[in-house]
Amino acid sequence: MIHLLDELTLDAGELKQVLHLLDEELLPGRAEPLPQLLNRWVSPPVVVPGVPSTLWLLWQLPDTPAYYSMRGNPGSTPAVWPKLDRLCQRRRRHVLVDAQTPLALPGELSHDA
Repeated sequence: MIHLLDELTLDAGELKQVLHLLDEELLPGRAEPLPQLLNRWVSPPVVVPGVPSTLWLLWQLPDTPAYYSMRGNPGSTPAVWPKLDRLCQRRRRHVLVDAQTPLALPGELSHDA
């Protein structure tokens, strides 16, 4: 199982618009059901003047080949991401796997899955 954790840093006032873009443009318009959105969180849990909010989006893919298949598919990058980027101060994606999973070495995975 592969998890993607998107970390979007934004002004608290932009949160409602970002969630709207996710709900109205990103999720319903996906050409593929992958990755699947599992959860979303915001931190801090209150508006702190002068402090940005962080929106965390947790996505799931079944395995490493599905991750590389998604990455290699030009249609897997919806047009909504540039809109989200304009609202965010920063966006980072963390690719995660269970710590007990044996990690593949370079050359051991086929990117053509």
